[in-house]
Amino acid sequence: MTSFKRRDWPRLPDWLDPHDGRRSLREINREALERYCLVLAFCLCFAALVPVPLMPFAFAGLLFLAGIASVSLAGLRGERPLASHLTAWDEAALLFTMSLGLRLWLGPWQAN
Repeated sequence: MTSFKRRDWPRLPDWLDPHDGRRSLREINREALERYCLVLAFCLCFAALVPVPLMPFAFAGLLFLAGIASVSLAGLRGERPLASHLTAWDEAALLFTMSLGLRLWLGPWQAN
């Protein structure tokens, strides 16, 4: 029987254990902005699959769901909401703000 060695355990994936202490703030911020832009692109692509009159409403809904996913990621990673760099909490705040702003701009949905 071998002895217990924590070093032999498999590492967590980088998206869950980002090693923020080993990277510069510029790299961390760039990664967060890239992730945010990627989420926007995916939400827009999936919103484009619905009929044209419903597309902005679908986009707002998908942004809201992406915000929930970003909050979940921040909780799993154990990130601090008031960190000195961009975190998944900031991404969630941006996504929720865009979703709310789009819904307020669109107004109520008119079923025809």
